[in-house]
Amino acid sequence: MTTLENFYFGNVNPCEYRQSKDTKKKLAEMTKLLYELRSMLTTEQQKEKLEQIENCQLSLIALSEKDAYVEGFKLGVKMATEIYADTQQRG
Repeated sequence: MTTLENFYFGNVNPCEYRQSKDTKKKLAEMTKLLYELRSMLTTEQQKEKLEQIENCQLSLIALSEKDAYVEGFKLGVKMATEIYADTQQRG
């Protein structure tokens, strides 16, 4: 099957990717800092506020990844179009 056929049949999920070692390291660092901060908070109101911040951050990350995917796909299509047009001009 071609890549497009695999994509059509759901065999390709563009949202799944492998994280780099740097990304995993930063994620572990951020998680550790969040746990440390949570343990320092004394009131439920503070803990709820931190949870709201975490949820907002996760939403922002998801939106940013979606935007990056869409822009990357558009760029790929533009590049393919230019290559095809150049091929047609050269005959």
